Amino acid sequence: MAVKINKKSQITIFIILGIILVAAVVIYFALRGDIRIPGIHPRITDFSSEMEKCVSDNTLKAVNIMLPQGGLINPEHYKLYKDSSVEYLCYTNLYYKPCINQHPMYLNDLSGEIKNYISGKVEDCFYNLQQEYQSKGYNVNMQATNMNVILNPKQINVVIDKKIDVSKNNEAKSYSGFNIKVNSPLYDLAMIASKIVADEAKYCYFESLGNNLLYPDYLIEKTNVGYDETSSKIYSITEKFSGKTLLIAIRGCALHGGLQ
Repeated sequence: MAVKINKKSQITIFIILGIILVAAVVIYFALRGDIRIPGIHPRITDFSSEMEKCVSDNTLKAVNIMLPQGGLINPEHYKLYKDSSVEYLCYTNLYYKPCINQHPMYLNDLSGEIKNYISGKVEDCFYNLQQEYQSKGYNVNMQATNMNVILNPKQINVVIDKKIDVSKNNEAKSYSGFNIKVNSPLYDLAMIASKIVADEAKYCYFESLGNNLLYPDYLIEKTNVGYDETSSKIYSITEKFSGKTLLIAIRGCALHGGLQ
């Protein structure tokens, strides 16, 4: 036997469903912290994602500045090439003499360049997040920041040691630090650059063709620049997958008059 539901009952059911739906929406936003309701505590949102984005974005900005400049943010000893100040990684001002490695701790130099560039910007991100959370009623306590930048194959690892305590409405959360991994070919490009420097310093020559076969994922090209007493070589090292290119400058074993 079919059960008939009159119009009044149908309206009542729709009203109940509407109330349930509205209550669900209110509770959802309350738990997000957008609405405050007595007896319902907003959850403490995880701002690890915000810090990861801040660190990643600024690290990649640093790398994009460094790549066309021999790996430095502000090169001091460089060769101008296509509007870029390309740092000399190996140099001598003498004729017929091999160049001398100017950056024997090249990977450490690159790490330091990134750290110096992003440190202040990361602190700004921490401060801005603290202000944002406090404006929403959170209590946020932050200790000093200790940061380390490590270059690895295909990756830059930014390790931040910083204790943060966040609390609101009897709920608390603590962070002991962040370990952020940024995809980048900088390490791999730098290792090839170091190989070029070693060969130029020892043999006054780097075999581009043979090493292109040895490193099939990379394109290594050499350009002679200048035809006077400052004649130099610019090497470009490109990762084929990303298209990222590191430029480095070399001056060694120069012939008098700049003939190479």
